[in-house]
This record gives sequence, C-alpha cells and structure tokens, in this order.
Amino acid sequence: MAQVKLWLTVVMVFCCSILHAQVSFVFIPEIQGRTVDGLFMVRTVNMNTQRSTATLTISVTERVSGKIVQVQSAPFDLLPGNNPLPPSMARNASVLYGNARESAVTRQSGYFMEGDYDYCFQLFEGKSGAGTLLAEQCFQYYLKPFSPLLLIRPGDMETLCDKRPAFFWQPILPAVPGVLYRLALVELKANQHKTEGMNVNLPLINQRNIGTPMLFFPAVNKDLEEGKRYAWQVTAYKGVTMLSQSEIWEFTCICTLNEKDSLPDAFRNIEDLAKGNFYLAEGRVMFAMNNPYAATNLTYSVLPISNPQEKIKKLRKVKLTHGLNYVVIDLRDNASFVDGHYYQLQVNVPGGNTKALRFLYKSPVEQ
Repeated sequence: MAQVKLWLTVVMVFCCSILHAQVSFVFIPEIQGRTVDGLFMVRTVNMNTQRSTATLTISVTERVSGKIVQVQSAPFDLLPGNNPLPPSMARNASVLYGNARESAVTRQSGYFMEGDYDYCFQLFEGKSGAGTLLAEQCFQYYLKPFSPLLLIRPGDMETLCDKRPAFFWQPILPAVPGVLYRLALVELKANQHKTEGMNVNLPLINQRNIGTPMLFFPAVNKDLEEGKRYAWQVTAYKGVTMLSQSEIWEFTCICTLNEKDSLPDAFRNIEDLAKGNFYLAEGRVMFAMNNPYAATNLTYSVLPISNPQEKIKKLRKVKLTHGLNYVVIDLRDNASFVDGHYYQLQVNVPGGNTKALRFLYKSPVEQ
C-alpha cells in the first residue's frame, strides 16, 4: 500500500509539472515593467489546444519597499498559442496598491520608481481566482528611469543656412535592445507656437524605424524654404510602446545673414554650452568666453565618452587675450577623434572655475 501511495504521489507531481509547463508568459520588464499599464502587455503561451477560462494575478514587489501593486483580473478566455491579454483586461481588473511611499507615487503617476523589482504572474483555472494554479512565473529587473531624450542639432531657436539639414539627438539611457526612433518635422505658420504646430500641422518629415540617433535629410523630401520656421521632435519606441519623447525645438532657415549677424550664433557662450545638451562639433569646437586677466594659454582637456579607455593627446594650444575671446579648437588633424563618437571638453576658465562641454564629433564634409 505504501508503494502504491508513493507511486500516485509521483504521478500527481509529474502531471502537475506537465500542466505548469503547458502555459508560460512573455514579458519584457525593461520595457513593459515601467508602468502599471505595461503589465497588461504580458503575453500567454498556451501549449494546450483547448480554449479555457482563467484569471490572472500580477504582483509587483520592490526588494526594499515590499509590495507596490497587485492586479487581479476578471475571468478571460485562455486561447491556445501565443496571445496577448484581452483589450478589456486593464479596464475590468482590480488594482490594489501597497502602503509604501513608492506605491503612492505609482498610484498617482502610473509609473514605477527606480528600484529592484520582481514581477510575478500567476494564472488560475476557472472564474474565481482560487482554482487550480496553471502557471506561475516571475521576472526580476533593476529599473532605472530613462535619461531625457535630448535633441542636439538643429538647436532650439537656431538660425541656419542649410535647406537640407541633418538631425542629431542623444540616445536614451539605459540602452534598450531594439529601440527605434521616430522624427517629425513640421512647418510653423506665422505666430504659431511650436507645440501647436507639432500637434496640428501636416508633417513634412514623419520618419519611423530610425535605428541610430541621427537622420540625414531624406532624399525624397523637398528642400526647406528660406525665411520659414520649422519645429521638430523625436520619439523613442519599441514595438508599440513609447519609451521617451523629446522636447519640441524650433529653428529658422535663413541664408542672408551678414558676417556680423552670424558671429554670435557661431560662437555661443561657454556658460550656456556647459548647461547640458550635446554640442555638435564639425571638425572644430567654437565658443565665446571672457578672460578678465592677462593674456595666457587656455587650459583644457578632452575625455572620450564613447570609449573611456582612449587617451586624447596632441591637442592644439589656444591663446587667450584679455577680455572677450572667440575660441576655436581645431580637431580635424587629430586622429584621436572618431566620426560619430561622443567626447567631453573640460575647460579651466581663468579664475578657477571648470566648465564641461559634451560634444558629438562629426568629420567635416569637404566642399
């Protein structure tokens, strides 16, 4: 009799293991684990050939703060094969939040804060949520918020003489495999705000599936028109999920400026450039700075961001005069600089302050 009981126990465990193995989940925490709505993008993989009724429980916990949210679905049809959850799942589900501060933030914003999360999915047979456990699977991910999607060039409120400009922006971090970008460019009407124009005007460029943080002006598009204002914006996405969206920047296409008018645009103040956004250096870094002391050499260094193991040597000497200086650091003959790589320029401003300017190096196009 004891042997029979042991045999039945083994058979039951074996059958239960087969049952659990018949249903699994497809969930990408680095994409779908950032918002409560993203939890409902999980897919079920049902190896069983029969349709059945099931309920789903989703629990999200943070290693330090504990339970953040628990979702209890209404009954739904569990279909054979690889299937998304029904569209009505999010609307009909019961959502309970924990007592931690992070839970309160998630309740208000719909977003999970930075932390070490476990996303657990439990699938139960039947309509009550207390039936046989069909599948259970957990995913662990340390969630960090994406860096802002920063535009680089054309700059905001910039005036440029280029009717087919190239567009550059900073990629989102942390990097997500398979991320793609969409760029939209619209023409602004007289006195129209750039936000309104981006939302209502017909795009001149609406390019999707961009795999790198840059876009050359599409060959099929007509040249921009001199004297007109344009606005552009970039969106990062994977599949149907939007990951991040940039600000909207505006620029004007004008080619009739004289040398005196264009000088301030060519040499932006080092104080402004050091505040954040990447600078595009087409063979040279140019900026304006004030030296209230006697003439001296500029003390500066360049650190490679794309390849931190590199050492940048043989930088040109730059002399500073007393007063306002228009500084040009020529990088074109230095083999250390690689087209498309990011660098950081550190300048010791006379008086003791240090300014850091991040820039993207582009090899100049020979005319």
